[in-house]
Amino acid sequence: MIDEAGIARRFVELDGRRMSYLTAGDPSTAPTLLLLHGSGVSARYWVNQLRGLERVLRVVALDLPGHGESDPVPHVNIGAYGEIAAGLLDALDAGPVFAAGHSLGGAVAIELAIRRPDAVRGLVLLSSCAKLPPVDGQGERFLAYLPGPIRKIVFFSMAQKLLFAPGAPAGAVSLGMRELRACRAETIRSDVQAAQTMDLSERVTGLDVPTLILCGSRDRLTPPALATHLSELIRGSSLRIIEEAGHMLLLEVPQRVNQEILAFVGSIVPVAGVPSFPALGDRPWRSRIRRYLDRAHGIGRRLMSRLQAP
Repeated sequence: MIDEAGIARRFVELDGRRMSYLTAGDPSTAPTLLLLHGSGVSARYWVNQLRGLERVLRVVALDLPGHGESDPVPHVNIGAYGEIAAGLLDALDAGPVFAAGHSLGGAVAIELAIRRPDAVRGLVLLSSCAKLPPVDGQGERFLAYLPGPIRKIVFFSMAQKLLFAPGAPAGAVSLGMRELRACRAETIRSDVQAAQTMDLSERVTGLDVPTLILCGSRDRLTPPALATHLSELIRGSSLRIIEEAGHMLLLEVPQRVNQEILAFVGSIVPVAGVPSFPALGDRPWRSRIRRYLDRAHGIGRRLMSRLQAP
């Protein structure tokens, strides 16, 4: 079944449960990029990567259990999600892949690489961290006292402000919030609990795989300080802070994210249409170019915000 031009929805049975995934690109010639989404959304919010990368990569975006069109699992945690991702790779006989995860999906990508180091040749972690700081729960207690309809309105209003940077494109906000509203309430609660209880701080230090970390400078959920800490824990990783982007940078600045992914993959394996680059950690000239790109992007975003202001 085709969801959009060039994007196919397919299903695979894992441990007696039906798992859904979206795919695009030619599996016979291109490296495979596995996309793992974050809390309360589905594979659909990777649409800009499925469309933008399918000419040079085979792109596979998994609906994690209980999300999108995948069946739920009884016990939700990072380990269970990582096991499902590993099962999908086995079912597809994909060979070593590049795994990209956003937010909670970044933790799942890390879990996959730890469990199956032979199956992952590179990691791209967007808006991710090893451990979330503790929260006092005051907001959750406040929401609990509100009537159901008002609680939903307040929750989604708060979520939008946390997820997106001010001035984010309207289309990006619309898609992200539509995904969040479509998710089951129990799935969102399970994801939040899994995120709050995870701690990969010790385990990530054992990773031995090329890793690119992307974070928006205006991310309020996993701010640059957490991304920096994650980069310090993962040996040899590379960190990019994308100016003016928020937590949902894959929706807010999709072209920039796609460029970063292609450059990263092209630094490790030959990719059609992508120039070869030196290995990570040995490319100071690229660091200068990245700084210029970040600066130009920030200026562009500020100009657009002014033009759109009433």
